[in-house]
Amino acid sequence: MFRDLMNWAFKQADVTPTFAAQHCLAVRGSGCRACADACPHEAITVTRSVKIEPVDCTGCGLCVAACPSFALAPRDRVVTDQAVRCSQVQGETTSVVCLARLQASDLVRMAAPGRPLRLARSDCANCDIGGPAVPAAVDHAAAEARELLALHGRTLELEVLEVEHFDVPRDRVEISRRDLLRGGWKEIRRSGSVLLAPLEGLAETEEDAGDRRALPAEHLRRVRAIELAEPRPDTIVPLSLPEVLDGCILCPACTRACPTHALRRVFDGDAAGGARLELENDRCVGCDACVDACPVDVVRMRDDVSWGEFTGPPRIVYRAERPAAPLGAVVRSSEPAAAAGAAAGGAREGEATDDEDADAS
Repeated sequence: MFRDLMNWAFKQADVTPTFAAQHCLAVRGSGCRACADACPHEAITVTRSVKIEPVDCTGCGLCVAACPSFALAPRDRVVTDQAVRCSQVQGETTSVVCLARLQASDLVRMAAPGRPLRLARSDCANCDIGGPAVPAAVDHAAAEARELLALHGRTLELEVLEVEHFDVPRDRVEISRRDLLRGGWKEIRRSGSVLLAPLEGLAETEEDAGDRRALPAEHLRRVRAIELAEPRPDTIVPLSLPEVLDGCILCPACTRACPTHALRRVFDGDAAGGARLELENDRCVGCDACVDACPVDVVRMRDDVSWGEFTGPPRIVYRAERPAAPLGAVVRSSEPAAAAGAAAGGAREGEATDDEDADAS
């Protein structure tokens, strides 16, 4: 009984981020060390996995901010409020262990039209929790949040204060009996719903996140924030997608490196024997893993992505046809390969797919 109680207490005090191995680039053999390099306390060990030492981890969130594929995430999310302080600042407002734990979607949820979001921090340069890298991490999250809010015609009014004590009383709405009888309460509720509309939409996303084949939660929240703005198909959105230039050799490097299986190779089962590289747009998290993995350096990430393109069906990003056999050459029959593909059940309309990933290798 005592052991169970102690285990429960340790879990409640655990500030280490959650780790999703299926989204980790290091697990897929990319050599990524972004989280370990960002950690100011050497609490992270990266091999073909990521191990976080709870004793050394302070929960600052810098590793979360540095992870390119959203494999790391804070264990808890900040409540919707317009004033937040770090744990080193005294006061009665909502607090987080460190401001670096705030992600772009958190700032979008907390933003309200006409009301500045105020964040209070201590002297980060001399802080034992996060250190001097925290302000830059907050600025980066704010820049991403501003891009998302711009689609709603809104801006992020952000004030970051360096103080020792931070108190912001919660707003109180006073209404007279006459205003109440005139329908004032209904108007207040309507105004409140206008302020919180995009935030409520983001909250709903967390409930059905499992419907997207285990995509990272932060990626889903950002896509949801864009979706709530109801952009036109030709609207450029703050997302990235890969493009493949001429010279692709259709090796499995990019498909194996992709942590969300957005890329896959498809081999035609007919006599032509062509092959192509397909991209499932809305599964791409923009981590650049395919760019780094390409052995012939023909993959690029582009930022001029429209909403219609991102939400559209899978598209072919590269196609290669089998070259014609030289005169006098003996051409092997493609029937055995086609028969094997049909027997394996991996063909779609006469095609065999090659969806290599780290789990299969």
